[in-house]
Amino acid sequence: MVRAKWKMVVSLILFMVSPGDGLFHAVYRSILVSQSFKGNAGQPLFLSPYIKNGKIKEGQRKSMVSPFPGMNDKSYAGYITVNQTYNSNLFFWFFPARMQPEDAPVVLWLQGGPGGSSMFGLFVEHGPYIITSNMTVVARDFPWTFTLSMLYIDNPVGTGFSFTDHFQGYATSEDDVAQDLYSALIQFFTLFPEYAKNDFYVTGESYAGKYVPALAHYIHSLNPVQKFKIRLKGIAIGDAYTDPESIIGGYAAFLYEIGLLDEQQQKYFQKQCSKCVKYIKEQEWMKAFEILDKLLDGDVTTGSSFFQNVTGCTNYYNILQCTEPKEQSYFAKFLTLPQVRQAIHVGNQNFSDGAEVEKHLREDTVKSVKPWLSEIMNYYKKRYENVFSFPSSGRSSHLPKKCMGSITKGSPDRVTLLCEIRASASRSYRWLQPSLHIALE
Repeated sequence: MVRAKWKMVVSLILFMVSPGDGLFHAVYRSILVSQSFKGNAGQPLFLSPYIKNGKIKEGQRKSMVSPFPGMNDKSYAGYITVNQTYNSNLFFWFFPARMQPEDAPVVLWLQGGPGGSSMFGLFVEHGPYIITSNMTVVARDFPWTFTLSMLYIDNPVGTGFSFTDHFQGYATSEDDVAQDLYSALIQFFTLFPEYAKNDFYVTGESYAGKYVPALAHYIHSLNPVQKFKIRLKGIAIGDAYTDPESIIGGYAAFLYEIGLLDEQQQKYFQKQCSKCVKYIKEQEWMKAFEILDKLLDGDVTTGSSFFQNVTGCTNYYNILQCTEPKEQSYFAKFLTLPQVRQAIHVGNQNFSDGAEVEKHLREDTVKSVKPWLSEIMNYYKKRYENVFSFPSSGRSSHLPKKCMGSITKGSPDRVTLLCEIRASASRSYRWLQPSLHIALE
């Protein structure tokens, strides 16, 4: 009964709106974690030497995080070295489940971006803590850590507290991302062998719609030939940016349907999106990226994006909020506090906003991982939903009804593909991406 509940929880919790993710991650750029603070922040804790030398108990003890005032969650944090040549290190924060941690699934959470810290997911979305404006730690009412052992990793290398000493240490493809994460996971389960027997899920949102299939496919490919096998049971992705070619073509109609573009603006937007898709088909990756950047994000273009110019908004994740809510950035100041840095074992290490990570992944932003996802779906029973959600406007019949139909392979009883147009009477949210929901059955 408990195991059935876990499956239900994992399948449902990702059906949500994610602010500031995917290629469109301006919210992370506003999250600035300063290194200008007073006090003793301690030293970064590198756990790979303990793992390599078999000092498992000592590594566990050193990585334990002292509970924050009023909190009693057990957790562990530190760095795992994934490339010694370039001194590339991934930062993790692990929370064993409150209920039956010895049997609870281990769930890896990866933020999008590229370059978005998973501390956003921890503090803003579903972790055990919420940070208030006065830097008080408040317990979340229903964190995922009730029934799931949550592993938050700042990914890829160079994101958040994760870092590298060399430009070649940055990922330039999803293969690089998968290899680094796999190395981190093997070391993690060596450090915490009591969780190695538990079911394992790879989850994330938006741009992690690339990370998750890449890692899952990598695990799936290596498990048959490796002595230690990660007990991968499935994946779950929210509003996945998995196959840009299938997604970008629907942006103009979507923005028009929710009233953010007029007819003239829609025509221009559609023309640019079609040109972007054309470049993707021709594998002109940088040309495709530049068009998308000028339309939506404005990261590398001079001035504001087309979206910002015509709407006046920098936030495209909530139709009622033109700018990002202030409470989404409170945790950034919290992470500057020396006692916090000392507790999570990062010392004075810089916290990156992800700009360098995105620079190395620019070509990757318009590439697809659809073949990997397709193969994973053939081996793991699940349901795949690609949902467009929009405020009711009376024009819904014009919305594109084509989903990623080509992704389905195998017999119908193994994969269910749903594409639905759903009007939202609340007008609370709008999504620039289809929301991908994979239910683990």
